[in-house]
Amino acid sequence: MMDYIIIGGGASACVLAERLSRHPDCHVCLLEAGPADTSPLIHAPAGILPLMHSRRLNWALHTTPQSELNGRRLFWPRGKTLGGSTAINAMCCTRGQPQDYDDWAAGDKALSGWDFPSLLPHFRAIEDHPLGPSPLHGEGGPVTISKLRSTNPLSHAFVKAAQEAELPANSDFNGTQQEGAGFYHVMQRDGQRCSNAHAFLHPALDRPNLHVLTGAQVQRLEMENQHCTAVHYVSRGKHHRVPVAVEALLCAGAIHTPQLLMLSGVGPEQELTQHGIPVKLKLPGVGTNLQDHLDISVIWHEQRQQSISLHPRYWPRGYHALKEYLNQRQGELTSNLAEAGGFVATDPDSARPDVQLHFLPAVEVKHGRKLGPTIRYFGYTLRACLLRPASRGHISLQSAKPSDSPRVDPRYLSEPQDMAGMLRALETAREIMHQPSLSTLGKKEWQPGPGVTDKSAMERDIRHRAESIYHPVGTCRMGSDALAVVDPELRIHGLDNVRVVDASIMPTLISGNTTMPVTAIASRAADLILHKSC
Repeated sequence: MMDYIIIGGGASACVLAERLSRHPDCHVCLLEAGPADTSPLIHAPAGILPLMHSRRLNWALHTTPQSELNGRRLFWPRGKTLGGSTAINAMCCTRGQPQDYDDWAAGDKALSGWDFPSLLPHFRAIEDHPLGPSPLHGEGGPVTISKLRSTNPLSHAFVKAAQEAELPANSDFNGTQQEGAGFYHVMQRDGQRCSNAHAFLHPALDRPNLHVLTGAQVQRLEMENQHCTAVHYVSRGKHHRVPVAVEALLCAGAIHTPQLLMLSGVGPEQELTQHGIPVKLKLPGVGTNLQDHLDISVIWHEQRQQSISLHPRYWPRGYHALKEYLNQRQGELTSNLAEAGGFVATDPDSARPDVQLHFLPAVEVKHGRKLGPTIRYFGYTLRACLLRPASRGHISLQSAKPSDSPRVDPRYLSEPQDMAGMLRALETAREIMHQPSLSTLGKKEWQPGPGVTDKSAMERDIRHRAESIYHPVGTCRMGSDALAVVDPELRIHGLDNVRVVDASIMPTLISGNTTMPVTAIASRAADLILHKSC
């Protein structure tokens, strides 16, 4: 019997496993469906490209057909290994805006402990920041934050172009202001990815009270009288049951956490009965409130062949980069590809940045899964996403089989103001790309293309090309109203020993990348759990 069973091996799970197992009397079991994080592609930052193609380390999900995106099914990569999506993402270190968290607390008085001043100590504690300790940054924490070891000349040109477009330079997106353009700080240590498994879990693996099982896909939580008595999982074709002594901690992410709750009989009654699942607890908010960042790209071909490419003319440079990485952990393979970026306030009614930019010194189409353009061309890509979309989707079941992926329906652009925001994002990205510092290096705008100029043409382009930038949240949100799934201590309403600790608890999507916010949430959750027991 285990005191704590952690379901999932992603960002938050790694934090909880390390924190809880510090106490020798706490017996902790972590169950991860995917394999261990031993692949060299995980540790080499530029390995992000082949990881988009992996089915072993990536759940590689797709949405339902999106009515506002010409019926397209969008690709949603999610990490399927220890570290979760921190093992396959672009390592960009951003927290969002303080107002994001203050809005959580302002929207529900019960969430007063989740405002930015309450989370800032956790943001500081988890990081080892290159700028050193300050009121906003920490030193000596488990997550190594670094400046990029290798930056492409085109990325420097982007930062200059952004300033030519009157966007201020910003060397720290987690500093006193978010607005501006600059290089991302990244979660890397000594030129390699610093995933949450690397930062938190691996240093704890020798503890005798921590048991980590990979290849263990959880089937359901066993419930009795609003109490979780055991967790059922399958490993190598065999079924296993692990009794729960204290708590079950759901850390499977904004897609799989609500799926597991519904498979366990917890969720909207109609959804459960439709699939023949006995209702253990009616909780209508499970799977609702899905939010994600929709993203549109501007791509130019370039003429000096400075970009990262798979073109045959790049191969000698790529071979040199491989040797440099293997021998010194230096060079282009230490690039996260999304080297530079920015935050822009495009809404005339608000001074808050509402668009995030990611600049890649490469031609990137369909998440790098469509390699033809990357092989044929040298070029560069600017991706722009709307930070606080109004559209809300949901996660539901395809069947009662745990092996079947859930139905993912983000309902992109279902609220008209989101299209208006995406148009501003596209216009902003094009304006920056047309500034002299970048345009003089380019041959031509390839996508959307010079013929896409008026509003209706740009709308059509967004519906034809927009993609996710992989930040799903909100499907088990915390709060005190009828649709809230967890309380302020992340305990599921109506269950006495199950918590959710992952991005699904966010009431609203934060204004940036989600890894560091989820890690800070897990740090605070560990305090809440330990205060109760160990």
